[in-house]
Amino acid sequence: MANHKVPLSLSDAAALLDLLTTDDAFRAAFQANPAEALKQVSEAAAEAAVECAMPGQLASVEELLASRAHLTGHLTEKGMFTVPHCFVAGGQ
Repeated sequence: MANHKVPLSLSDAAALLDLLTTDDAFRAAFQANPAEALKQVSEAAAEAAVECAMPGQLASVEELLASRAHLTGHLTEKGMFTVPHCFVAGGQ
């Protein structure tokens, strides 16, 4: 499989960030296996992260909320994990 990063739709990016900032079970699942967790968002989102893994500890809810606009732009323009540390604590 090619390592081509596919941008998320705006609705998938919003759903992902909503889950990452409100749902502790989703946060744990995303930390362990992003593609599997993203099946809760959509099959397209899960496919976009199929070769991705978290390279560190997931950022806090506060960090994600503070960078939500930036993350939304990144996810919808560049794709999942093109910058591997975009979801990592202290990664800003």
